[in-house]
Amino acid sequence: MFKLIWAKKFLLLILVLLVALLPMAMSRESVALSKTIFTAMGIDKVDGEYIVYGEAFIFNFDPFGVMEREIVIGKGDTIDDAMAEIGRNMGKTVSLSHCTVMILGKGLGDENFLDLLKPFVVTPQFSNSCVIFYTQDDVGEIMQLSLDTGDARSGRIHQIAEFNRRHEKFHATTLDKFFRSSLRGDKTASVAILSISDDIIQNEGIYATFIDGLLQ
Repeated sequence: MFKLIWAKKFLLLILVLLVALLPMAMSRESVALSKTIFTAMGIDKVDGEYIVYGEAFIFNFDPFGVMEREIVIGKGDTIDDAMAEIGRNMGKTVSLSHCTVMILGKGLGDENFLDLLKPFVVTPQFSNSCVIFYTQDDVGEIMQLSLDTGDARSGRIHQIAEFNRRHEKFHATTLDKFFRSSLRGDKTASVAILSISDDIIQNEGIYATFIDGLLQ
């Protein structure tokens, strides 16, 4: 009798858990089917055309929370056009709500960075705590190498960004800090530089200073 009662309680517990977890699973599946979620992005400009690289989640619903990632690429006359191309290719809209790292390439050296980054500030889903880097190396190569040399949960550039946050002698300029710095009298802001050497992404520990959007 006791075993029968316990068996029914056990089955009831399983039923309750299934009812509780089903909406969560359906929600995650809905997001996976409708959105391409960027955890990092890179922007460059080549021959007058913007190139956007996105480190995107590939949902596999791993019970341990480990998700695959891949680099997706879009090109266009504007950054919005490049991101729209990624959306069309993936068959999903691009979500920036989880983007925590942005890399600006050397092709943007003559851009006004305030104008370039302003749309991201006013995008409600985009985090102002996103860390900005600059590189004179290939943005796409850095982002792919970041995945290849990172761990199961984060790419190498995410690890560098977090390291910079924790160590004061290194620089971790966020989108919010960049704009607050640009409002100073000299209208300058600095970001850390990333580079590649012997297939290793290096945190240079030096700064690129932007004056009215121009790299000096």
